[in-house]
Amino acid sequence: MKSKLEIYALAVCFASIVCLIISVGIAGYSIIEITAPKITMSSYKYQNYQTNDAYWQSKFGCTEKDKSRPNEEALTKQRLDAFALAIEGEQRDGFQTLIKCFMFIFIASIVLFVHWRIAKNARKA
Repeated sequence: MKSKLEIYALAVCFASIVCLIISVGIAGYSIIEITAPKITMSSYKYQNYQTNDAYWQSKFGCTEKDKSRPNEEALTKQRLDAFALAIEGEQRDGFQTLIKCFMFIFIASIVLFVHWRIAKNARKA
């Protein structure tokens, strides 16, 4: 018959494993976000940077009809610069999430290790 201590320790081990699995999955997505930010960027945001017309419409839309549109070269430069910033922001978000996941993985691993040892010792007793 299992003791209350062993049941407690095994329950904590189970919860730690669930946290580890979820954290590893999120960390995997974060790695994709860092290495291939164009894939993880929202479709709406991505489409706004694909053409000058889409970029201009997303930037000003219906709010400023009087605003004069710059020439195509200047608009292309603005669009590409904004797209590069959006990519950099997506990578930064991925890196921040990856750091958070590593913290969860580290803590869950420690909790798992400690409680696994408690469960083994309680089983022996």
